[in-house]
Amino acid sequence: MSSGFAIGHLVEFTAAPGVGRVGAIDGDMLRIDFFESVAEEIVHSQHVPAKSCWHARLEPETRVYWREPSTGDWLAGRVTGEHLPEYFIQVPNKKWNERASERDLRVRWDRPVRNPLQVLTSGGNESGYFRDARLPFLQDLVAQRAACANMAALLSSAAEIFPHQVRAAMTVLSDPVQRYLIADEVGLGKTIEAGFVIRQTLLDDPRARVTVVAPEPLRRQWDKELRNKFFIDDFPSARIVITSHETPEKWPEYHDSALVVVDEAHALAQDSDEMPTLYRELAALAHAAPKLLLLSATPVTSHYTTHLGLLHLLDPNLYSWDDREGFEHRYALRAELADSVYALDATFTFLLRSTLDDIRRLLPDDPGFENLAGRVAECLTEDDDLRDGVQPADLSLCVEELRGHISETYRLHRRVIRHRRDQVVLPDDEDEESEPYAVRGRERPQVLTLPPTFDAVETALTEWRTGVSDHLLDTGLEGETSAYGRILSVLASRAGGPFDDFADTLRWRVNGDAQAAQRAGLSPQEQALLAAPTLITAEGQALLELERQLNETQGNQRVRATISALIPTLNRGGRIVVFCGPGALAHQLAGRLVGLSRTAQVEGHTRQIGAAASEEAVTKWRTAAGTSVLVVDDTAEDGLNLQVADAVVHVRLPWNPNQLEQRIGRVDRYRNTESVSQSDAASQYVLSASAEHEALSTAWLDLLLDGYNIFSKSASTLQDAIAEGLDAIWTDALRDGPAGLTSAQQRVKDQLLEARQQIEKMDMLEAIYLDADGRDNTAKALRDLEVNWKDIQRAAFQYTSEGSGGINIRRSDHIVGETVFDLVESRPHVPPRLYLAQTAALTPAVTRGTFNRSKSLRSPGTRVFRIGNPFIDMLSSLSAIDERGQATAFQRIDPSHTGDPEPYFGFDFLVEADISAAAETMTNPEEVSRALQRQADLLLPPFTRRVWVRAGSTEALTLATALEWLNSPYDNRKCRNFNNQRVRELVGIFGGWSEFQHSAETAEKVARNELFRVTDLAALCTEAQERARRRLAVTRAQAEARRAAGRLLRDTESQLADVNTASLLIDGLTQPSVRLMSATCVVRGGNGAQRHE
Repeated sequence: MSSGFAIGHLVEFTAAPGVGRVGAIDGDMLRIDFFESVAEEIVHSQHVPAKSCWHARLEPETRVYWREPSTGDWLAGRVTGEHLPEYFIQVPNKKWNERASERDLRVRWDRPVRNPLQVLTSGGNESGYFRDARLPFLQDLVAQRAACANMAALLSSAAEIFPHQVRAAMTVLSDPVQRYLIADEVGLGKTIEAGFVIRQTLLDDPRARVTVVAPEPLRRQWDKELRNKFFIDDFPSARIVITSHETPEKWPEYHDSALVVVDEAHALAQDSDEMPTLYRELAALAHAAPKLLLLSATPVTSHYTTHLGLLHLLDPNLYSWDDREGFEHRYALRAELADSVYALDATFTFLLRSTLDDIRRLLPDDPGFENLAGRVAECLTEDDDLRDGVQPADLSLCVEELRGHISETYRLHRRVIRHRRDQVVLPDDEDEESEPYAVRGRERPQVLTLPPTFDAVETALTEWRTGVSDHLLDTGLEGETSAYGRILSVLASRAGGPFDDFADTLRWRVNGDAQAAQRAGLSPQEQALLAAPTLITAEGQALLELERQLNETQGNQRVRATISALIPTLNRGGRIVVFCGPGALAHQLAGRLVGLSRTAQVEGHTRQIGAAASEEAVTKWRTAAGTSVLVVDDTAEDGLNLQVADAVVHVRLPWNPNQLEQRIGRVDRYRNTESVSQSDAASQYVLSASAEHEALSTAWLDLLLDGYNIFSKSASTLQDAIAEGLDAIWTDALRDGPAGLTSAQQRVKDQLLEARQQIEKMDMLEAIYLDADGRDNTAKALRDLEVNWKDIQRAAFQYTSEGSGGINIRRSDHIVGETVFDLVESRPHVPPRLYLAQTAALTPAVTRGTFNRSKSLRSPGTRVFRIGNPFIDMLSSLSAIDERGQATAFQRIDPSHTGDPEPYFGFDFLVEADISAAAETMTNPEEVSRALQRQADLLLPPFTRRVWVRAGSTEALTLATALEWLNSPYDNRKCRNFNNQRVRELVGIFGGWSEFQHSAETAEKVARNELFRVTDLAALCTEAQERARRRLAVTRAQAEARRAAGRLLRDTESQLADVNTASLLIDGLTQPSVRLMSATCVVRGGNGAQRHE
């Protein structure tokens, strides 16, 4: 039975790479051939069932190649009409349209043009206006790729450019194995760094599956960030799931994820020692995913099991739970190494030699260390003074280089990225014109005194404490004091404001009342702490007395009294956050304030109203015109961004300083465009009992102020030290009351000072010092690019314009700074089928945006028109596939010229590193080649260069005046286009088609050979090779040292593989890839030449 198709038919099928031609028929199967150029008539073939194919219909303006039956020559033309099975086409040298049989026509497949020269030599050249519209756009795309090292997510995300965030994202994305722990300190933008990686993963594979595991209160914020800054809606075919820490039963559904991101990963790894269900499910999810990002601000001095838990997620083979003793031993050795490195200080020259000896004893045979240590020693005399001619700065530089080597070589895991606040709050380079990474900061709070109405709560708390303490002392149970001290801490955290939450906490403790525990917002940990010790009679008596007083006082009266204490602060205006902590207080207070306030916008963020309503409340609070008050419970204390607050009120203080650190961190964050005008810290206020009462709450506030110093400086890196000392603090409070907290101030100071010093020591091993491949230059390159955003806009507008060679895509600019491109109503000057194929998957949202990054930062959700934006990438594909503008031929008038016409050939080349050899060594070439290309682009950023060759010459032109004349834009007042009616004149200058083709091909070979001589390519390649060799030397030394340091470290195999990869990349820099982007023939003629368009 006939398939209905014949050899020579033009056909299409689902997912075909363009219009193909039936090349053979075998029963019900067709061999479909695809055409690239006259030099590659069959570039690709596929065998497809006939029933899956349909006859292609060529629309008018479709570019075709026609083999003229009388001569057999190939000519380029365009379809003007049809009378199937024939088409009417317009071709060079023909005054009238030709009638061409379908079997004699070829249509280029939908892949980038491999060789524009073949377009030129087959008569496919177009007006110079098309070239001048296309080339600046292409050159701009290459410049963007060079600036971001082929990581388009850095440009197409609506995020500010900060070096440490760019460096972190690039480190991950340029690694063939993308499994990293990002351990930046709180507030440095780990979410932004992860967002870059997520968007790039989706750009690489728009159908990828990405899973984010976050604490439940942060899920909506993650969703908002990913949509408004990283535009995950650009990828409708992707599956992006934001699941919570609290739902591990769902995680097995996501084992097919390409990328897993775990926020607050330390919270899930802290209990991994016993491998509970939660951690076991997380490990299964992490190990199933090829790419993994763990986000954690856990300091490097955390308990070794926490680190082992995190590193086991990264690599279960290197960091096995079966080898925890070995890991603990290595961890201890590294602590000893950190002590020695910390003492490596150029100021104390008399200690340097002994310190070097201490380090040498700990390290294995490390030639890099010996070399750098020798340079330090050469700066010193035998008496440990500076040698003559050696300046202190010289010695400091040698010491810093040695520290850098140790840091890079002996980090716990080379896939751990960590930045500290004090390293990034200022620009990396004082001379660099960049904005600092500025945070809001903190200030000491003012105390708002509670009225006597609340003395009953303080009295009840005191009676409970003294009754329990006396009982333990009388019964000889002082050893149980710590357990009861923990109960005191929870009770104290519910003691501010109205009595309800405090009473409910006692009800859970005394009666086991589950509903009371829920009303008081008791966490599972708090419920366990309250239920653990034996109940004492005095506790029940304290509850009865409190309930009696509650019955005598109206609830509304207590809420009103709290509001009265807040009124002076609320009257100051601005955006105010009122932190109430867990329990019912926030909901009660918000409801009462809404009824009382006539001028202020009052919103609540509470567990009672739910996550959706709470998120809406924050939005209203942010955008309110006048005074706005946000009353929040503990659901707003982790991860939520409240940086626009002008003032903060703490109605209650948490019992754990780490929770207070999280709370203050909602406001003490990086100042983005929303809060850029707020250069000062938000004002802080705390409700507290009168100082004369010597209340426990007052003493606790004083300890937080002057012991933990938490209102003055971030304590995020001290969380483990704080947690370890907390039991002793509340034990003292139970035994001695307020005096116990007061006496603990100096002890807390000393403990935290020691902890901070230990962290600084370990940070010297974990900080990233060296930048051998140019990552630190990328942020500057990105910023330089953004300064010239108008040039980017101009190039895109010119390419899409209606006239002057543009492809005619309509646009509107109704909103200042924003542009909307209209794909539906446009009738672009490109083949209709190609345009439809390229735009079919685009949503209207991707065509609305701005070229000004500052505008996108000021207007959340506004896309940035850069590479990586689907609309810009669509234009890029069109410019690469559509032949219009890739080949140009015209005559330019030179009044000074006499004699015969002089033809010149111009070639625009794209130069980039060749990664083919390096990619062939990898087991997953497609996936790995992207990472290799990024490494290569870091070493040798791609660039474009133009070379001119006079026809018949063996050298490229270098005369400046001649190049200026040739490079000037096409102008129909001075130029005469060799269109399809005049191309015979061009061919006649050379003596015929074959001579024209031969001359052009010879000129291109000359241009390629001359590229090194007449451009700066040689210098750029040499510089890139040198940079790569430095990087290779560092990587090889690190790999060898890490392999020898088996007692300190384990992860060496992958880095040793990187050495081989780097060697191959260097070879690729020696002979870079040179690809032709455009071919031009300009004929120099005198005044006698006619001027036409």
